[in-house]
Amino acid sequence: MVFLFVFLMRLHYRLIIAYAGLLRKKSNESAAPAWLAKQVYQPKRQRTIDLVHQSVEALRNEKARISLASIAAKSRKLDPTGAGISESAILTNEAARAYYEQHRSWRRQRRPPTSSQKPAKRIPAGVVRLSKAALVDRLLAAERTSAEWEQRWLSHQDDVLCWRLRAEAAEKRLSFPS
Repeated sequence: MVFLFVFLMRLHYRLIIAYAGLLRKKSNESAAPAWLAKQVYQPKRQRTIDLVHQSVEALRNEKARISLASIAAKSRKLDPTGAGISESAILTNEAARAYYEQHRSWRRQRRPPTSSQKPAKRIPAGVVRLSKAALVDRLLAAERTSAEWEQRWLSHQDDVLCWRLRAEAAEKRLSFPS
């Protein structure tokens, strides 16, 4: 039940983020005049793509780990202005992000949880907050109740045995020798 709740919350969060991203993209596209997009934004996007390509190739030649941080650091060294590109620039530029994801060193690995990672049972929150004395009292009460139920069971078993012995004795008295 908790897993389902967490799954739905994550899905809801992703939908909100995706919807906000769509709204932002639409508002940016409509707010920017065509000349600005052509003269400013497109060259910046292309510069980001070029620096990502150069940085990834340089890192591959060095046999270094390819990550967002390493690409950003290498781009500062390769950029003639020394400014480089930021990690967020790589992530927001679709072509640069696709190239990064294609060549990154890190691959997502899903491993099934081992038995030691699985909790045996969920402990109620109220029990966790109890003091040591209160826990001892609850334990003693549980043991007392368990002992009472065991005594009841033994008493009933005694009654069953008595009735069984009486029934066997009655059968012997009523049985006729053949």
